[in-house]
Amino acid sequence: MQSFLKKSWPFLLLAILAFAIHLAFLSHPAQVVFDEVHFGKFVGDYFTGKYYFDIHPPLGKLMIAGWAKLNGVNPVFDFEKIGEQIPAQTLFVLRFLPAFFGGLFVLAAAWLAWLISRSKKVALIAGILILLDNAFLVQSRFILVDIFMLTFEALTFGFFFLYQRQKTYRAKWFLYLILTGVFFGLTISIKWTGLATIGVIGVILIAKIFSKKLADYLNNSVPVIPAKAEIQAPGSRIKSGMTKWELVKEALIGLIFLLLIGFAVYTIPFVIHFWLLPNSGPGDAFMNQQFQQELKYGRESLSQPLTFWQKFIELNQKMYFYNSTLKGDHPFGSRWYGWFLDHKPVYYWNQDNINQSGWQAKIYFIGNPLLWWLGAGFIIFTLFALFRKKARRKLEPIFYILILGYFANLLPFIFVTRVSFLYHYLSSSLFLTLLVSLWLARLWPKEKKILLATLVLILVVFIVLAPFSYGIPLPAGLDKFESQLISFFR
Repeated sequence: MQSFLKKSWPFLLLAILAFAIHLAFLSHPAQVVFDEVHFGKFVGDYFTGKYYFDIHPPLGKLMIAGWAKLNGVNPVFDFEKIGEQIPAQTLFVLRFLPAFFGGLFVLAAAWLAWLISRSKKVALIAGILILLDNAFLVQSRFILVDIFMLTFEALTFGFFFLYQRQKTYRAKWFLYLILTGVFFGLTISIKWTGLATIGVIGVILIAKIFSKKLADYLNNSVPVIPAKAEIQAPGSRIKSGMTKWELVKEALIGLIFLLLIGFAVYTIPFVIHFWLLPNSGPGDAFMNQQFQQELKYGRESLSQPLTFWQKFIELNQKMYFYNSTLKGDHPFGSRWYGWFLDHKPVYYWNQDNINQSGWQAKIYFIGNPLLWWLGAGFIIFTLFALFRKKARRKLEPIFYILILGYFANLLPFIFVTRVSFLYHYLSSSLFLTLLVSLWLARLWPKEKKILLATLVLILVVFIVLAPFSYGIPLPAGLDKFESQLISFFR
């Protein structure tokens, strides 16, 4: 036990800080914040049975509703507008699960960083950077579902790398393949943007057929940041050589399994969704007439009630239709090409002149600017290296994978016409942070002062922006300074 604590104390401290930072002040503000006007209402509909419509799959809302039910909380409130008063205890329960996943995401990202590098330094740096990114903190403190998708996505890739390291068709190979499929299904059950996950995995499996360097990296568990104590990680092994046909066969079987398992997992929340929403409600108007008739009068009143698959197809078609045709503008909407510079923070909530004292409280969604700018620099640097033959030879395949993951998650927003926001950058930001971690780890131990100074500066920026992450009241003068800082990014 003493030996375990000696080796693991940095990660145990990281875990304590992760959950403490995400769960702190969770019932503040005791008011509706930003998109809680939608998701709070959706969660409440599961308690009334009134059918609602959302352009995203139902799993995230079901998870929050299930947690509320377990805690004996009735979340049925209007959620009509930002700033609406809601009991603090109710909001604590409704916000708890996203906040818990916020802490879990820090650990999942650190675990993924260790898997791709086999370096504790990289894992610890990645965990610290995720922890100190105000964007991940804000998006996991309210009744929102993005953090579920991000955590499931990190776990999907973690189990994917483990599955790749197993002897083909053995029990562990199938176990980790199944877990990859399960978490892929959970990812897309939160939001469809998670489909980038299977795209990245598919490209990796296809590229592996033609690249021995990539195949060796995926199969051999070789550290990316070599260190004396980390040359060969426990349990790692080298796969025997496989012919191209065997690699094609392995890739096809893997992809088919992933798609089948993912689809099976994806359907399950819809079964629960339809079961909990049998009554006519605000979502009726989005569905076809037969669907509406069943909601209004019940299955028993119809000569030909809809089957599950008919309802499943109808809802998914409508989700796709409204996702692809949704128009409109928003004062805090932004385009993908500005996100890497932290362009246009999103205004989530405010309260003016608190207790007639002149103090003000605001919440903004904004990434840690220093981290995001540093990441943008490393993205550009890595891209230049990929196009230079000499530099390319020195880059391990994981750098290609992270660049692929970064741009694959941006791709949907390059072509989408609907309004988008800075928080849509979060999936790309995960890969960005992993990339930054790999580069920064190379500074240890020869340039450790530069590394430590960088982490300290990122911490300082995190603390400066913390009042806008937590909605902490500030005196007028200090609030004005923070507001001017935010306006710099608009």
